[in-house]
Amino acid sequence: MSVPIYTKYIPKSNTRTRPGYYMNPQYITIHNTANSSAGADAEAHARLLAGGNNRTASWHYTVDDHEAWHHIPDNENAWHAGDGGSGTGNRKSLSIEICENSDGNYAKAEDNGAWLAAYLMKKHGIPLSHVVPHQKWSGKHCPRKILDHWSRFIAKVEAHYKGEAQPAEWDGKSFPGRAAFIIGQSHPAVTLLGKRLIAHGYGDYYEVGAGPTFSEVDRKACAAFQRAQGWSGAGADGYPGPVTWERLMASAPGENEPEPKTEYHRVKVDGEQVASFAKDDNVIDKVVEVVRESLESDNKEIKIEIERVLL
Repeated sequence: MSVPIYTKYIPKSNTRTRPGYYMNPQYITIHNTANSSAGADAEAHARLLAGGNNRTASWHYTVDDHEAWHHIPDNENAWHAGDGGSGTGNRKSLSIEICENSDGNYAKAEDNGAWLAAYLMKKHGIPLSHVVPHQKWSGKHCPRKILDHWSRFIAKVEAHYKGEAQPAEWDGKSFPGRAAFIIGQSHPAVTLLGKRLIAHGYGDYYEVGAGPTFSEVDRKACAAFQRAQGWSGAGADGYPGPVTWERLMASAPGENEPEPKTEYHRVKVDGEQVASFAKDDNVIDKVVEVVRESLESDNKEIKIEIERVLL
């Protein structure tokens, strides 16, 4: 298995939650979000952190039942462990928050968190013994939904570590997630988005064709397409969601329609084709010619066939 990892860093200007201290990670700390609200998935937490968390708290990754989001570069610390400004948890450990939103599949989210821990172990050379619960640093009962089966969770991490813990690749056609469409960021799905917008008649927005970096050009073209669907407000903000994507992937008017076929007329005399024409007048002329030749040659009987075909 693998989990797609998207990036939405906390702005550097927000030093309260992105302090910017250099870190060579030696641990991976596991948390639960303790937020069971519907919609409190990984992307929602990414928006929260990027928009300015009202607490002096931050972490490196959030993972849910279908994707992970990266909030702070791995070589910078975050305030997540509760062991002080110079504590090992806060200054030497990567942090993973596992979502528990009520409209998600928590078991899958936990498994994805184990996969992410294994992936980071491989990436940074961190041993399994250094994958630890938040409780290790501050005594807090966290991750609250994992502590009672911590050994099983670690076994999952180990199993993923022994497998192929690599980020998932986009399959080239399905909706890649909203994280693919962030102004200034590149993703191969952006190129396909542009091509489909052009196919649907929004090529006037593009001066040089579709490209992999999502820009205001893509957003404006997409917003125009969304408005044409009868949507407005947030539904026509230019950022594609699953429904926009589905409609863009559908055939555009006139696209993939077979070229009109030409009707031809084959003229046969006594079973042998003697001519083929696209116009009725030519067929008549040929029949007259055949009859005239027959009369001149004193043939008493000839068989003339006219066959219509589409080519």
